[in-house]
Amino acid sequence: MLDARESIIIKTLQRLPREDVVLIGGYAVNAYVPPRFSIDCDLVVLGSSSKLESLLREDGFRKVAEGDVSYGGYVRYEMEKIKVSFDLLKSSVVDRDTKIVFEDELFKKYSTERTTVGRSVPTRISMRIADPELLFVMKFVSSRKQDVRDIFMLAGGNMNWNLVSEILSAKCGRELMEKRIRAIRRDVQSTSFRDSLHGPFGRMPNERFELCKRRLVRYLDDTDTSMFGSNSRLRGFTAKDEAESHEL
Repeated sequence: MLDARESIIIKTLQRLPREDVVLIGGYAVNAYVPPRFSIDCDLVVLGSSSKLESLLREDGFRKVAEGDVSYGGYVRYEMEKIKVSFDLLKSSVVDRDTKIVFEDELFKKYSTERTTVGRSVPTRISMRIADPELLFVMKFVSSRKQDVRDIFMLAGGNMNWNLVSEILSAKCGRELMEKRIRAIRRDVQSTSFRDSLHGPFGRMPNERFELCKRRLVRYLDDTDTSMFGSNSRLRGFTAKDEAESHEL
């Protein structure tokens, strides 16, 4: 059933116009890590959403929610009998819990043409996708269970950690940073965390798991110590880490 729902998302995404649209969420993460299942697709709309909404209706989606938020608004479309959805986030993304706003300028600056794919559907889709650093920050701010799994996986890639710190420092206060660092570190170091990755991502090679864990915990430790101050470790990782990330 998951395969069928993912297929609907991919096929619909293929049909949608991609001008002034930036892909975020799980399907954006899939551009950088081994793909995981997702039954919802999140798009930041930098222009008019009318054409997107029209095509979603043609494909059998119906509007189930909408609203205005700071710097923009949102619309959610779902299929009536199959649980798949598209969220159209107009001009900005607002974190539900912290109310932190990620404005359209961030998505214009930190996104580029890349390719994403589903886990079970081999079709590859080229479109504008948020950079991994921006995705990392957005998921760090939210820090729900799947967000933590996503940032863990993203940490194994070639991240610009200085850029991560720059965006985080602009969006998060010290109290929130400390709270998130403690929670994420606790989660990824727990004995059950590796098993929690198997469902979304499948079984990971030991080398990949340890690389992701080492890089993420190192970044958390460095940030906890420096709290946005200068730290040589944030400028890069070891040559061994760099080589491993390309090999895995």
